[in-house]
Amino acid sequence: MERPMYYQPPPGDVAATTVLGDPGATTVMEPSSPRAEFGAHFEANYPRLVAQLCLITLNATQAQDLVQEAYARAWQRWSEIRELPDPAGWIRHMAVRGSNSKWRRVLAKFGLEKSKGAAEAPTDDPQHRAVLEALAEIPPYRRRVLVLADIAHAPLIEIAELEGLDIGVAEARLAFARRELNDLMALRPPTVPPTANWEDL
Repeated sequence: MERPMYYQPPPGDVAATTVLGDPGATTVMEPSSPRAEFGAHFEANYPRLVAQLCLITLNATQAQDLVQEAYARAWQRWSEIRELPDPAGWIRHMAVRGSNSKWRRVLAKFGLEKSKGAAEAPTDDPQHRAVLEALAEIPPYRRRVLVLADIAHAPLIEIAELEGLDIGVAEARLAFARRELNDLMALRPPTVPPTANWEDL
């Protein structure tokens, strides 16, 4: 999955532009500056967060958009976000919440925004592709819990809060989703082992 070289903060915040990975960039920032810290956080965490959102949305473009939107929000409050125990967790929370917004569900309903399609998340590994195809058969509300717990390793209490569930319901939903994924993988051709390690995606 290609990572953009630039992160552009919201319009009107030109001074906050962070240049990442551009050998010809002339922008020089002090290592201790908030902008440098924000840029370093983006560069270190963006690929991993996009990969997690891609497993939830099964749409690489949408995953990138969601994470970039979450980072735009984080920049606006970076002085607060940087002090949190897990700034990346806050950004992931915003991105996942965005994926479940009413507006995006309306767009998906009318076919204006894809919510499925493992082909949108390219991989050359047949096991990984089999897992993505299996995930596409799991309802989004269970897929979110599964990815957040087993890939993002988010605490169950955080997942329950994000999904608006009692923790017992969230735990039951996760257990059901795990069984569902295992059952779907067991139906794959013999060339794709049912025990394909989907956590390595």
